[in-house]
Amino acid sequence: MAAGNRASSWSTYQLLPPVAVDQLFAADFAKQPLRLSDVAFVPQFEATAFNWLKKASQQPVEIAKITAKADYFDRLPVRIRSGSPNSFPIWQEALLSKGLALLMPETSDDMARLIAAEDTAISNRLGMWRDDAMDEPPYVVAGASDKTLWGRSNLADVKDAIGRFVVVDAVLVSVEHQEWRSYLNFGQNWRHDFTIAIGSDLRDVLIGSKEALDDWIGRKVRVRGVIENRGGPYIALQNLNWLCVEAQ
Repeated sequence: MAAGNRASSWSTYQLLPPVAVDQLFAADFAKQPLRLSDVAFVPQFEATAFNWLKKASQQPVEIAKITAKADYFDRLPVRIRSGSPNSFPIWQEALLSKGLALLMPETSDDMARLIAAEDTAISNRLGMWRDDAMDEPPYVVAGASDKTLWGRSNLADVKDAIGRFVVVDAVLVSVEHQEWRSYLNFGQNWRHDFTIAIGSDLRDVLIGSKEALDDWIGRKVRVRGVIENRGGPYIALQNLNWLCVEAQ
């Protein structure tokens, strides 16, 4: 993905003190609640994130509307930045880089910087990504005990994340194609190992042809979603932007 931010035009506003991490207000938005697009907050780190937002809201900001359509809570998803546009990241990027927010891609805007920011926090074990930050870790891997893959053996395994929404890293072992979906297998025994199912509609948008998925074998894949139990841990991909593949 190309670096940069392709959000719509930016305009300057003064934010009011935030009401909640996902409920912001600016005087010129006619009482329309705002929320940061493409991120979500976890309860254990809401207070820290809220304090960051309160401090950042004290100075003038620039806001870019992602869409004119409000969400089901009547909040308008936006991107916000403060300081110099050439040297200051957007708020989403800043929060992700500190491990104070979870990336939840929802727009067609470029995600490269946001993906990189979250990856920095995961790699450096910041915020919610610390080993001891949460009772149920939000980051898991397939084959957690394999130090040759991950460099450390104290990672949580995807097999222990059934029923939870998590971010998963795994190395693709094989691909099985069927007419209506393709299965990405991350172990030798697909009946027990981690699997990602991609429906034909998403598959066709993602790569154009199912055979192109075979080029991913041997590469690291990052996916987010709820882990189901289908004999082994399993994710049915719901959003194309929730899947990343390591660049060659």
